[in-house]
Amino acid sequence: LVKDGKVRRGMLGIGIQNLDDDLREKFNAGNRNGVLVNSVKNGSAADKAGLKRDDIIIAVNGDKIDDPNILRNKIAGTTPGTEVNVSILRDGKEVELTVKLDEFDLGSARNTEREGNNEGDEFGPQNQNGKLGLSLEPVTPQIAKRLGLDSDSEGVVVTEIESNGPAAEAGVERGNVILEINRQPVNSIADVKAALGSAGDKPVLLLVARRGGQTTYLTVKPE
Repeated sequence: LVKDGKVRRGMLGIGIQNLDDDLREKFNAGNRNGVLVNSVKNGSAADKAGLKRDDIIIAVNGDKIDDPNILRNKIAGTTPGTEVNVSILRDGKEVELTVKLDEFDLGSARNTEREGNNEGDEFGPQNQNGKLGLSLEPVTPQIAKRLGLDSDSEGVVVTEIESNGPAAEAGVERGNVILEINRQPVNSIADVKAALGSAGDKPVLLLVARRGGQTTYLTVKPE
C-alpha cells in the first residue's frame, strides 16, 4: 500500500496467451511449457528490457510459468520499480532478461477498452478465401479508425466469415484484422493467397488483431 491506501501493482506491458501443442510446434518450443507473448507495448517495461512478440516466457525469478494467470498474478503482486528476472524461449533458445516493472494504471487500462462489436456493413467489396472460410479486404485508414487500430495499421480485415468454417472454429471473428500468416506479414489478398499456397494443407498460424488493437495467435486448419 502507498500513503493514500491504494494498492500498487507491477506491469510488464505485454499481451499473452496460452501455449498449446500447435503453438509449441510453430514456435519451436518442443515440449516446454510457458506463456506466449503476442504483443509488446512500445516504451513499456518489457519493451525496454528487450522482450519481443513471439517470445515464450517460461519462468520469472526462477519460478516456472505455464499459465497466463500465474504470470499476471506474479507480476501484479510485485511492487512497481522492482527488477525481475524473466526466462524466455526465443527461436528455441533460452534467454535471460532483467525487467524493471512499470506500474499498472487501472484508469489507463479502462480507457483502452472499446465499446460494442458493431462493425456494420461498411467494409465494401468482399474477397472470398474458401480455404479459411472467410472474406477479406485490405485495411484502410477508415476501417482502422472504426476498429480502434492505429491509422497506419496494415493487414487484411475479415469482412464476412462462415459460421462453421475453419477460421470461425479457430476463433476468428468478423472485424478481426489478420496481420501475419505463418509469421509473415500480409497486407493484401495476394499476400494471403501466397502464404496459404505455401502452407498447402498444413495448419496455418494467424496473428490476429481484435477491436482495440489487442493481438492473439490462432491456429487454423484450412479446408
